[in-house]
Amino acid sequence: MVSTVKVDVVAPRVATGTTTLGVSGDKLLVPSGVTLTNSGTLSGFPGFDDVAKFTATGTYTVPSGIGKLVVFITGGGGGGAGGDNTTGKPGSGGLGATTVIARVSVVPADTITVAIGAAGAAGAEGGVGGDGGNSTFTHTSGSGSGSMSTITAPGGKGGKFWASPATPAAGTVGANNEGISILGGYGGGTTTTGEVQAGASFWGGGGLQAQTSVHASIAGQAYGSGGGSGNNTTSYVVGAVGAVGVCFIMEFK
Repeated sequence: MVSTVKVDVVAPRVATGTTTLGVSGDKLLVPSGVTLTNSGTLSGFPGFDDVAKFTATGTYTVPSGIGKLVVFITGGGGGGAGGDNTTGKPGSGGLGATTVIARVSVVPADTITVAIGAAGAAGAEGGVGGDGGNSTFTHTSGSGSGSMSTITAPGGKGGKFWASPATPAAGTVGANNEGISILGGYGGGTTTTGEVQAGASFWGGGGLQAQTSVHASIAGQAYGSGGGSGNNTTSYVVGAVGAVGVCFIMEFK
């Protein structure tokens, strides 16, 4: 038999008291169609809490009440190769960096070192672009320091000059974590008037190849994306730098 109590307000006996619904082990059922409205401060419930973002190397300390993190970390984008006015050959754009998305178990006050991968350097005339730096997320003290390996998101490879492109590198999620590795895109290049896009990352598109006699190569636009390549005319042969990496941390209670 189901009993129904119909009241408008349930309150403690004293103004500073606490109303307890059930005892440890009980389950409270919210039927389908019921709407719960929070008009005050809700605490003690698990769920999403806040975010932190790193675009430069730094230290992250797990806040009070946080037990899980979802980490999005991306390496630096590769630099675009230079073109060559003598041979009339353009280079290729830098590759987009790899992004690792992982779930990490933590304890409040754990200390984590976040290293952000640098952008790959621009290629000079007839030269290759520089590789983007790796981004890493590592427990340095606390509950995870002895059990969790470093999460690594490799940087994008630099663009090539008239050669086979490099291959994007897979990332690692670290022991005792769950995650996936998302490879960056290849950097484009063309022998025509240009404006081919460099390698994209998880966060968006890369820079553009220089357009003959119109504009120079354009750097990577989204975090971890590749820089555009140079073309084959004197003023536009130099490639462009990639974009720096990033680490985006979602905190859960």
